[in-house]
Amino acid sequence: MSGRADLSVLHGGHPLGGRVVVPGFKHSLVTALAMACVGAGEIRLENVPDIAEAAVLTRLIQGAGRRVERAGDCLTVARGDFAAAGDFAPADVAAVHGSVYLAPAVLAHTGAVQMPPAGGCRIGGTDGGSRPVRHYAEVLERFGAQARVLPDGGLAASAPRLRGCSIDLLDFTDDRARATGPRYSGASKFALLAAAAAEGTTALRNLYPKPDVTDMIDVLTAMGAAVDSPEPGTVLVSGGLDALTRDTRHRLLPDLIEVVTWMSAAVIACPDGLRIAGAGMDRAVAALSPEFGVLDRMGLSAEISADAVVVRPQGTLRPVTAVIGSHGAYSDSQPFLALLSCLADGVSRLEETVWPGRLGYADELRKVGAELRRDGRFLIARGPWRPTPTDDVLHARDLRAAAVLVLAALAVPGRTVIGGLGHLARGYADFLGALSALGARIEPAASG
Repeated sequence: MSGRADLSVLHGGHPLGGRVVVPGFKHSLVTALAMACVGAGEIRLENVPDIAEAAVLTRLIQGAGRRVERAGDCLTVARGDFAAAGDFAPADVAAVHGSVYLAPAVLAHTGAVQMPPAGGCRIGGTDGGSRPVRHYAEVLERFGAQARVLPDGGLAASAPRLRGCSIDLLDFTDDRARATGPRYSGASKFALLAAAAAEGTTALRNLYPKPDVTDMIDVLTAMGAAVDSPEPGTVLVSGGLDALTRDTRHRLLPDLIEVVTWMSAAVIACPDGLRIAGAGMDRAVAALSPEFGVLDRMGLSAEISADAVVVRPQGTLRPVTAVIGSHGAYSDSQPFLALLSCLADGVSRLEETVWPGRLGYADELRKVGAELRRDGRFLIARGPWRPTPTDDVLHARDLRAAAVLVLAALAVPGRTVIGGLGHLARGYADFLGALSALGARIEPAASG
Protein backbone atom coordinates (compact mmCIF):
# COMPACT_ATOMS: atom_id res chain seq x y z
CA MET A 1 0.00 0.00 0.00
CA SER A 2 1.00 3.56 -0.57
CA GLY A 3 -0.38 6.67 1.08
CA ARG A 4 -0.77 7.37 4.76
CA ALA A 5 -0.69 4.20 6.86
CA ASP A 6 -2.49 5.98 9.71
CA LEU A 7 -5.50 6.98 7.58
CA SER A 8 -7.59 4.54 5.54
CA VAL A 9 -10.74 4.48 3.45
CA LEU A 10 -13.20 1.65 3.98
CA HIS A 11 -15.97 0.81 1.53
CA GLY A 12 -18.69 -0.76 3.67
CA GLY A 13 -21.92 -2.57 3.11
CA HIS A 14 -20.33 -5.69 1.57
CA PRO A 15 -20.67 -9.15 3.15
CA LEU A 16 -17.50 -10.79 4.44
CA GLY A 17 -16.77 -14.36 5.41
CA GLY A 18 -14.18 -17.08 5.78
CA ARG A 19 -11.61 -17.94 8.44
CA VAL A 20 -9.15 -16.05 10.63
CA VAL A 21 -6.36 -17.38 12.85
CA VAL A 22 -5.77 -15.72 16.22
CA PRO A 23 -2.17 -15.55 17.54
CA GLY A 24 -1.10 -15.39 21.19
CA PHE A 25 -2.49 -13.03 23.81
CA LYS A 26 -0.78 -9.65 23.78
CA HIS A 27 -1.25 -9.00 27.51
CA SER A 28 0.16 -12.40 28.48
CA LEU A 29 3.11 -11.89 26.14
CA VAL A 30 4.05 -8.71 28.00
CA THR A 31 3.90 -10.24 31.47
CA ALA A 32 5.50 -13.55 30.46
CA LEU A 33 8.44 -11.66 28.93
CA ALA A 34 8.77 -9.58 32.07
CA MET A 35 8.79 -12.73 34.22
CA ALA A 36 11.32 -14.35 31.88
CA CYS A 37 13.65 -11.42 32.56
CA VAL A 38 13.49 -12.03 36.32
CA GLY A 39 14.83 -15.57 35.86
CA ALA A 40 18.28 -16.51 34.58
CA GLY A 41 17.34 -19.57 32.52
CA GLU A 42 16.40 -19.69 28.86
CA ILE A 43 12.73 -18.88 28.33
CA ARG A 44 11.00 -19.86 25.09
CA LEU A 45 7.60 -18.29 24.42
CA GLU A 46 5.46 -19.84 21.70
CA ASN A 47 2.52 -18.48 19.69
CA VAL A 48 3.94 -14.96 19.98
CA PRO A 49 2.00 -12.36 17.94
CA ASP A 50 3.86 -10.27 15.37
CA ILE A 51 2.92 -6.92 16.88
CA ALA A 52 4.75 -3.74 17.80
CA GLU A 53 4.71 -4.68 21.49
CA ALA A 54 6.85 -7.76 20.83
CA ALA A 55 9.37 -5.87 18.68
CA VAL A 56 9.72 -2.97 21.11
CA LEU A 57 10.08 -5.16 24.20
CA THR A 58 12.69 -7.24 22.39
CA ARG A 59 14.76 -4.10 21.75
CA LEU A 60 14.41 -2.95 25.35
CA ILE A 61 15.43 -6.33 26.79
CA GLN A 62 18.43 -6.52 24.49
CA GLY A 63 19.39 -2.97 25.42
CA ALA A 64 19.42 -4.02 29.08
CA GLY A 65 21.81 -6.89 28.37
CA ARG A 66 19.78 -10.05 27.61
CA ARG A 67 19.87 -11.66 24.19
CA VAL A 68 16.48 -12.26 22.54
CA GLU A 69 15.89 -14.24 19.35
CA ARG A 70 12.77 -14.64 17.25
CA ALA A 71 12.08 -17.57 14.92
CA GLY A 72 8.60 -17.71 13.45
CA ASP A 73 6.11 -17.38 16.28
CA CYS A 74 8.69 -18.26 18.96
CA LEU A 75 10.57 -15.73 21.05
CA THR A 76 13.52 -16.92 23.16
CA VAL A 77 15.17 -14.97 25.96
CA ALA A 78 18.66 -16.45 26.33
CA ARG A 79 20.21 -17.56 29.61
CA GLY A 80 21.81 -14.83 31.69
CA ASP A 81 20.90 -11.82 33.76
CA PHE A 82 21.18 -8.06 33.49
CA ALA A 83 24.72 -6.85 34.00
CA ALA A 84 23.72 -3.21 34.35
CA ALA A 85 20.63 -1.13 34.86
CA GLY A 86 20.61 -0.32 31.16
CA ASP A 87 19.89 2.86 29.30
CA PHE A 88 16.30 2.47 28.14
CA ALA A 89 15.55 4.42 24.97
CA PRO A 90 12.75 6.84 25.89
CA ALA A 91 11.15 6.52 22.45
CA ASP A 92 10.87 2.75 22.81
CA VAL A 93 9.58 2.90 26.38
CA ALA A 94 7.00 5.48 25.28
CA ALA A 95 5.86 3.32 22.36
CA VAL A 96 4.17 0.62 24.48
CA HIS A 97 2.69 0.45 27.95
CA GLY A 98 4.20 -2.99 28.64
CA SER A 99 7.68 -1.50 28.91
CA VAL A 100 7.05 -0.57 32.54
CA TYR A 101 6.89 -4.24 33.56
CA LEU A 102 10.60 -4.69 32.86
CA ALA A 103 11.43 -2.46 35.84
CA PRO A 104 11.22 -5.12 38.61
CA ALA A 105 13.55 -7.49 36.74
CA VAL A 106 16.22 -4.86 36.16
CA LEU A 107 15.90 -3.66 39.76
CA ALA A 108 16.28 -7.19 41.13
CA HIS A 109 19.36 -7.98 39.05
CA THR A 110 21.22 -4.67 39.25
CA GLY A 111 19.97 -2.95 42.40
CA ALA A 112 18.60 0.08 40.56
CA VAL A 113 16.32 1.01 37.69
CA GLN A 114 15.16 4.20 36.04
CA MET A 115 12.41 3.92 33.45
CA PRO A 116 11.28 6.81 31.25
CA PRO A 117 7.51 7.34 31.04
CA ALA A 118 5.75 4.31 29.55
CA GLY A 119 3.42 4.77 26.61
CA GLY A 120 0.50 2.91 25.10
CA CYS A 121 -3.11 4.02 24.84
CA ARG A 122 -4.02 7.29 26.55
CA ILE A 123 -6.99 5.93 28.48
CA GLY A 124 -6.17 7.12 32.00
CA GLY A 125 -8.29 9.46 34.09
CA THR A 126 -6.19 12.62 33.65
CA ASP A 127 -6.88 15.31 31.07
CA GLY A 128 -4.01 14.00 28.94
CA GLY A 129 -5.08 10.39 29.43
CA SER A 130 -1.82 9.30 31.07
CA ARG A 131 -2.07 6.18 33.23
CA PRO A 132 -1.32 6.03 36.94
CA VAL A 133 2.27 5.26 37.99
CA ARG A 134 2.45 5.79 41.74
CA HIS A 135 1.07 2.31 42.52
CA TYR A 136 4.12 0.69 40.89
CA ALA A 137 6.39 2.57 43.26
CA GLU A 138 4.16 1.63 46.22
CA VAL A 139 4.38 -2.06 45.38
CA LEU A 140 8.18 -1.95 45.16
CA GLU A 141 8.30 -0.11 48.50
CA ARG A 142 6.44 -3.02 50.12
CA PHE A 143 9.39 -5.21 49.10
CA GLY A 144 11.92 -2.87 50.71
CA ALA A 145 12.88 -0.74 47.72
CA GLN A 146 13.21 3.02 47.66
CA ALA A 147 11.00 4.07 44.77
CA ARG A 148 9.61 7.29 43.39
CA VAL A 149 7.71 8.68 40.44
CA LEU A 150 9.87 11.05 38.43
CA PRO A 151 8.62 14.54 37.46
CA ASP A 152 8.14 13.43 33.85
CA GLY A 153 6.05 10.41 34.88
CA GLY A 154 8.88 7.87 34.78
CA LEU A 155 9.76 5.46 37.58
CA ALA A 156 12.99 5.13 39.59
CA ALA A 157 13.82 2.58 42.27
CA SER A 158 16.79 1.16 44.12
CA ALA A 159 17.29 -1.75 46.51
CA PRO A 160 20.31 -3.93 47.38
CA ARG A 161 17.81 -6.81 47.57
CA LEU A 162 14.05 -7.32 47.57
CA ARG A 163 12.50 -8.93 50.64
CA GLY A 164 9.37 -11.05 50.81
CA CYS A 165 6.29 -9.39 52.29
CA SER A 166 2.51 -9.65 52.51
CA ILE A 167 0.28 -7.65 50.16
CA ASP A 168 -3.47 -7.50 49.76
CA LEU A 169 -3.94 -6.40 46.15
CA LEU A 170 -7.38 -5.04 46.97
CA ASP A 171 -5.42 -2.13 48.48
CA PHE A 172 -4.92 -1.09 44.84
CA THR A 173 -8.57 -1.14 43.78
CA ASP A 174 -10.91 1.82 43.60
CA ASP A 175 -13.80 -0.30 44.88
CA ARG A 176 -12.89 -3.09 47.30
CA ALA A 177 -16.39 -4.53 47.28
CA ARG A 178 -16.36 -5.00 43.51
CA ALA A 179 -12.57 -5.53 43.34
CA THR A 180 -11.96 -3.31 40.35
CA GLY A 181 -10.11 -0.22 39.19
CA PRO A 182 -7.29 0.95 36.92
CA ARG A 183 -4.40 0.10 39.31
CA TYR A 184 -5.43 -3.44 40.23
CA SER A 185 -3.99 -5.31 37.25
CA GLY A 186 -0.68 -3.42 37.18
CA ALA A 187 -0.16 -3.71 40.93
CA SER A 188 -0.77 -7.47 40.77
CA LYS A 189 1.78 -7.86 37.97
CA PHE A 190 4.41 -5.79 39.76
CA ALA A 191 3.82 -7.73 42.98
CA LEU A 192 4.28 -11.09 41.27
CA LEU A 193 7.44 -9.92 39.50
CA ALA A 194 8.93 -8.59 42.72
CA ALA A 195 7.88 -11.71 44.65
CA ALA A 196 9.65 -13.89 42.08
CA ALA A 197 12.97 -12.18 42.83
CA ALA A 198 12.53 -11.49 46.54
CA GLU A 199 14.34 -13.30 49.35
CA GLY A 200 11.97 -15.24 51.57
CA THR A 201 8.28 -15.90 51.09
CA THR A 202 5.72 -13.42 49.81
CA ALA A 203 1.99 -13.74 50.51
CA LEU A 204 -0.15 -12.24 47.76
CA ARG A 205 -3.83 -11.93 48.52
CA ASN A 206 -6.63 -11.24 46.06
CA LEU A 207 -4.51 -11.14 42.91
CA TYR A 208 -6.10 -9.86 39.72
CA PRO A 209 -7.72 -13.03 38.34
CA LYS A 210 -7.13 -12.97 34.58
CA PRO A 211 -4.64 -14.87 32.37
CA ASP A 212 -2.18 -12.00 31.97
CA VAL A 213 -1.54 -12.51 35.71
CA THR A 214 -2.34 -16.20 36.25
CA ASP A 215 -0.10 -17.25 33.33
CA MET A 216 2.76 -15.46 35.10
CA ILE A 217 2.40 -17.98 37.93
CA ASP A 218 2.77 -20.86 35.45
CA VAL A 219 5.96 -19.32 34.05
CA LEU A 220 7.29 -18.59 37.53
CA THR A 221 6.68 -22.16 38.71
CA ALA A 222 8.34 -23.60 35.61
CA MET A 223 11.38 -21.36 36.25
CA GLY A 224 11.90 -22.95 39.66
CA ALA A 225 9.95 -20.95 42.24
CA ALA A 226 7.86 -22.65 44.91
CA VAL A 227 4.27 -21.43 44.54
CA ASP A 228 1.43 -22.57 46.77
CA SER A 229 -2.16 -21.56 47.42
CA PRO A 230 -2.97 -22.65 50.98
CA GLU A 231 -6.40 -21.05 50.89
CA PRO A 232 -8.66 -19.47 48.28
CA GLY A 233 -7.49 -16.00 47.36
CA THR A 234 -3.93 -16.38 48.69
CA VAL A 235 -0.78 -17.22 46.73
CA LEU A 236 2.53 -17.88 48.50
CA VAL A 237 5.67 -17.35 46.43
CA SER A 238 9.13 -18.51 47.51
CA GLY A 239 11.47 -17.49 44.74
CA GLY A 240 14.77 -15.65 44.74
CA LEU A 241 17.16 -15.13 41.87
CA ASP A 242 19.19 -18.23 42.76
CA ALA A 243 16.09 -20.42 42.36
CA LEU A 244 14.93 -19.14 38.97
CA THR A 245 17.40 -20.97 36.74
CA ARG A 246 15.39 -23.60 34.87
CA ASP A 247 14.95 -23.43 31.12
CA THR A 248 11.26 -22.99 30.38
CA ARG A 249 8.78 -23.20 27.53
CA HIS A 250 5.42 -21.48 27.64
CA ARG A 251 2.71 -21.28 24.99
CA LEU A 252 0.49 -18.23 24.94
CA LEU A 253 -3.24 -18.82 24.71
CA PRO A 254 -5.09 -17.17 21.78
CA ASP A 255 -5.49 -13.42 22.16
CA LEU A 256 -8.69 -12.91 24.11
CA ILE A 257 -9.49 -9.45 22.81
CA GLU A 258 -8.82 -10.50 19.23
CA VAL A 259 -11.37 -13.30 19.70
CA VAL A 260 -13.94 -10.72 20.86
CA THR A 261 -12.97 -8.47 17.94
CA TRP A 262 -13.59 -11.19 15.36
CA MET A 263 -16.83 -12.31 16.99
CA SER A 264 -18.02 -8.73 16.66
CA ALA A 265 -16.89 -8.64 13.04
CA ALA A 266 -18.94 -11.76 12.39
CA VAL A 267 -22.10 -10.08 13.66
CA ILE A 268 -21.39 -6.82 11.83
CA ALA A 269 -20.37 -8.08 8.41
CA CYS A 270 -20.40 -11.91 8.03
CA PRO A 271 -23.98 -13.05 7.36
CA ASP A 272 -22.87 -16.60 6.55
CA GLY A 273 -20.59 -16.80 9.57
CA LEU A 274 -16.91 -16.59 10.49
CA ARG A 275 -14.53 -19.27 11.76
CA ILE A 276 -12.11 -17.96 14.40
CA ALA A 277 -9.28 -20.46 14.81
CA GLY A 278 -6.33 -20.86 17.15
CA ALA A 279 -4.68 -23.68 19.10
CA GLY A 280 -6.08 -23.67 22.62
CA MET A 281 -9.22 -21.75 21.71
CA ASP A 282 -11.16 -23.61 24.41
CA ARG A 283 -8.83 -22.04 27.00
CA ALA A 284 -9.51 -18.62 25.53
CA VAL A 285 -13.25 -19.17 25.66
CA ALA A 286 -13.01 -20.21 29.32
CA ALA A 287 -11.03 -17.05 30.10
CA LEU A 288 -13.68 -15.00 28.29
CA SER A 289 -16.59 -16.40 30.29
CA PRO A 290 -17.76 -12.90 31.37
CA GLU A 291 -17.80 -11.74 27.73
CA PHE A 292 -19.57 -14.89 26.58
CA GLY A 293 -22.11 -14.35 29.34
CA VAL A 294 -22.91 -10.89 27.97
CA LEU A 295 -23.03 -12.17 24.40
CA ASP A 296 -25.33 -15.01 25.42
CA ARG A 297 -27.74 -12.55 27.02
CA MET A 298 -27.65 -10.56 23.79
CA GLY A 299 -28.72 -13.69 21.93
CA LEU A 300 -25.45 -14.40 20.12
CA SER A 301 -24.53 -18.07 19.96
CA ALA A 302 -21.29 -19.70 18.89
CA GLU A 303 -20.03 -23.19 18.11
CA ILE A 304 -17.00 -23.87 20.29
CA SER A 305 -14.33 -26.53 19.84
CA ALA A 306 -10.80 -27.02 21.16
CA ASP A 307 -9.30 -24.97 18.33
CA ALA A 308 -12.06 -22.74 16.95
CA VAL A 309 -15.10 -20.60 17.57
CA VAL A 310 -17.65 -20.34 14.76
CA VAL A 311 -20.12 -17.45 14.83
CA ARG A 312 -23.19 -17.40 12.59
CA PRO A 313 -25.37 -14.35 13.23
CA GLN A 314 -29.04 -15.18 13.75
CA GLY A 315 -31.82 -12.69 14.39
CA THR A 316 -31.90 -9.40 16.25
CA LEU A 317 -29.75 -8.93 19.34
CA ARG A 318 -31.29 -8.18 22.72
CA PRO A 319 -30.28 -5.16 24.84
CA VAL A 320 -28.19 -5.80 27.96
CA THR A 321 -27.01 -4.18 31.16
CA ALA A 322 -23.45 -5.12 32.04
CA VAL A 323 -20.55 -4.09 34.29
CA ILE A 324 -17.07 -3.93 32.77
CA GLY A 325 -14.59 -4.66 35.53
CA SER A 326 -11.51 -6.46 36.77
CA HIS A 327 -13.57 -9.54 37.69
CA GLY A 328 -15.92 -9.18 34.72
CA ALA A 329 -15.51 -8.47 31.02
CA TYR A 330 -12.18 -6.92 30.06
CA SER A 331 -12.14 -3.17 29.61
CA ASP A 332 -10.53 -3.90 26.23
CA SER A 333 -13.69 -5.81 25.26
CA GLN A 334 -15.99 -2.94 26.20
CA PRO A 335 -15.91 -1.03 22.86
CA PHE A 336 -16.92 -4.18 20.98
CA LEU A 337 -19.74 -4.98 23.40
CA ALA A 338 -20.88 -1.37 23.02
CA LEU A 339 -20.90 -1.64 19.23
CA LEU A 340 -22.96 -4.83 19.39
CA SER A 341 -25.30 -3.10 21.85
CA CYS A 342 -26.00 -0.52 19.17
CA LEU A 343 -27.43 -3.34 17.02
CA ALA A 344 -29.78 -4.55 19.75
CA ASP A 345 -33.47 -3.70 19.72
CA GLY A 346 -33.75 -1.47 22.78
CA VAL A 347 -31.63 0.33 25.34
CA SER A 348 -28.35 -1.16 26.67
CA ARG A 349 -26.30 0.20 29.54
CA LEU A 350 -22.60 -0.59 30.10
CA GLU A 351 -20.72 0.55 33.20
CA GLU A 352 -16.95 0.93 32.77
CA THR A 353 -15.18 0.54 36.14
CA VAL A 354 -11.56 0.27 34.95
CA TRP A 355 -10.73 2.79 32.21
CA PRO A 356 -13.51 5.37 31.72
CA GLY A 357 -11.03 7.33 29.62
CA ARG A 358 -11.48 4.87 26.74
CA LEU A 359 -15.09 5.92 25.99
CA GLY A 360 -14.22 8.61 23.44
CA TYR A 361 -14.99 6.37 20.46
CA ALA A 362 -18.70 6.86 21.26
CA ASP A 363 -18.53 10.37 19.82
CA GLU A 364 -17.09 8.95 16.59
CA LEU A 365 -19.74 6.23 16.28
CA ARG A 366 -22.46 8.85 16.49
CA LYS A 367 -21.07 10.32 13.24
CA VAL A 368 -22.25 7.16 11.45
CA GLY A 369 -25.68 7.13 13.07
CA ALA A 370 -25.17 5.18 16.31
CA GLU A 371 -27.31 6.31 19.23
CA LEU A 372 -24.61 6.00 21.85
CA ARG A 373 -23.93 8.49 24.61
CA ARG A 374 -21.66 8.79 27.62
CA ASP A 375 -22.88 9.51 31.14
CA GLY A 376 -19.85 9.56 33.42
CA ARG A 377 -18.51 6.00 33.44
CA PHE A 378 -21.68 4.68 31.75
CA LEU A 379 -22.40 4.10 28.06
CA ILE A 380 -26.03 4.06 26.99
CA ALA A 381 -26.86 2.63 23.57
CA ARG A 382 -30.25 2.72 21.87
CA GLY A 383 -30.79 0.40 18.91
CA PRO A 384 -31.22 -0.93 16.41
CA TRP A 385 -28.53 1.10 14.70
CA ARG A 386 -29.07 2.19 11.11
CA PRO A 387 -25.57 2.81 9.69
CA THR A 388 -25.36 6.22 8.04
CA PRO A 389 -22.58 7.48 5.75
CA THR A 390 -20.61 10.54 6.85
CA ASP A 391 -18.22 12.96 5.19
CA ASP A 392 -16.42 13.47 8.51
CA VAL A 393 -13.23 11.56 9.31
CA LEU A 394 -13.61 9.13 12.20
CA HIS A 395 -10.70 9.59 14.62
CA ALA A 396 -9.37 6.67 16.68
CA ARG A 397 -7.52 7.74 19.81
CA ASP A 398 -6.48 4.32 21.09
CA LEU A 399 -6.00 0.73 19.97
CA ARG A 400 -9.45 -0.69 20.64
CA ALA A 401 -11.17 2.45 19.39
CA ALA A 402 -9.33 1.99 16.09
CA ALA A 403 -10.55 -1.59 15.76
CA VAL A 404 -14.15 -0.81 16.68
CA LEU A 405 -14.35 2.12 14.25
CA VAL A 406 -13.08 -0.14 11.46
CA LEU A 407 -15.74 -2.73 12.30
CA ALA A 408 -18.44 -0.05 12.37
CA ALA A 409 -17.31 1.22 8.96
CA LEU A 410 -17.84 -2.25 7.50
CA ALA A 411 -21.56 -1.79 8.12
CA VAL A 412 -21.79 1.74 6.73
CA PRO A 413 -22.82 1.87 3.06
CA GLY A 414 -20.24 3.57 0.89
CA ARG A 415 -17.03 5.32 1.85
CA THR A 416 -15.79 5.96 5.40
CA VAL A 417 -12.42 7.56 6.24
CA ILE A 418 -10.77 6.61 9.54
CA GLY A 419 -7.69 8.20 11.09
CA GLY A 420 -5.50 6.93 13.92
CA LEU A 421 -5.17 3.40 12.57
CA GLY A 422 -1.50 3.34 13.48
CA HIS A 423 -2.72 2.29 16.94
CA LEU A 424 -3.69 -1.12 15.49
CA ALA A 425 -0.06 -2.26 15.23
CA ARG A 426 0.20 -2.52 19.03
CA GLY A 427 -2.51 -5.17 19.28
CA TYR A 428 -3.08 -6.81 15.88
CA ALA A 429 -0.49 -8.27 13.52
CA ASP A 430 -2.29 -7.08 10.36
CA PHE A 431 -5.91 -6.29 11.13
CA LEU A 432 -6.68 -4.50 7.88
CA GLY A 433 -4.95 -7.22 5.87
CA ALA A 434 -6.96 -9.92 7.62
CA LEU A 435 -10.20 -8.06 6.89
CA SER A 436 -9.18 -7.67 3.25
CA ALA A 437 -8.62 -11.43 3.05
CA LEU A 438 -12.22 -11.88 4.22
CA GLY A 439 -13.44 -9.63 1.43
CA ALA A 440 -13.31 -6.12 2.90
CA ARG A 441 -12.54 -3.23 0.56
CA ILE A 442 -9.90 -1.07 2.23
CA GLU A 443 -7.48 1.40 0.69
CA PRO A 444 -5.09 4.03 2.03
CA ALA A 445 -6.25 7.62 2.05
CA ALA A 446 -4.59 9.85 -0.51
CA SER A 447 -1.41 11.58 0.63
CA GLY A 448 -1.59 15.29 1.14
